[in-house]
Amino acid sequence: MAGPIALISDIHSNLEALSAVLRDIDARGIAEIYCLGDIVGYGPEPEPVIDLVRSRCSLVLRGNHDDAVFAGAEDFNPIARQALETNRELIRPGIFKPAAKRARWAFLQGLKSHEQRGDLLFVHGSPRDPVREYVMKTDVVFAPQKMEEIFQGIPRLGFFGHTHQPGVFIEGGGHKTPEELGGRYEFGAAKAFVNVGSVGQPRDGNTAACYAVLHDAHVEWWRVPYDIATVQAKIRRTRGIDDLCAERLGLGR
Repeated sequence: MAGPIALISDIHSNLEALSAVLRDIDARGIAEIYCLGDIVGYGPEPEPVIDLVRSRCSLVLRGNHDDAVFAGAEDFNPIARQALETNRELIRPGIFKPAAKRARWAFLQGLKSHEQRGDLLFVHGSPRDPVREYVMKTDVVFAPQKMEEIFQGIPRLGFFGHTHQPGVFIEGGGHKTPEELGGRYEFGAAKAFVNVGSVGQPRDGNTAACYAVLHDAHVEWWRVPYDIATVQAKIRRTRGIDDLCAERLGLGR
């Protein structure tokens, strides 16, 4: 690896959170950024978020919300589905719409589901289902066969998002949160599956945006405060996005 790589995921049309994270990445002198999916959904500003991701990220994967723009969101809960459909209408191109809309649509439609670079695997969900499968820390206890199959699909290290809960699954070693690890995990002989957290909608009780930085021998997580009140106000002004999407940003849930 030529240098550290910033890993972002689950932005969910939250421009304030993404902008704050990008400023933090720049301040750390990190040149390369990978996005592990869910650019859109829940939030009020899919278009500028897509534009920033397109311009700043050298690898962008498809998340389940990105996929649902085209495949439909029938399996989403009603609030997530309504927000996704609102996002779709905001970005949908048309004959008399600017070319930029068609470019964003084509970019989102063309996203790949996974990427393997050497012994590193990047997905949104899991090796078994790169776009939609959730891998939760409770799976360590309640779904050991599932975890065994997931680790079989990881060459050495895997990186994902989707659950909005940062942490690392260690083959044979359970699950650890960034807090339990002091914000940093040193790679060892065991395979590891690392959740990079959520930029735009954290769900681990911490309202600050979360991203990870991959180094040769370790990964570290960083939290970045951002202007939550501004995003909340934008959501409340956006017809078709439930106020709950605003409220949960202030709870980190």
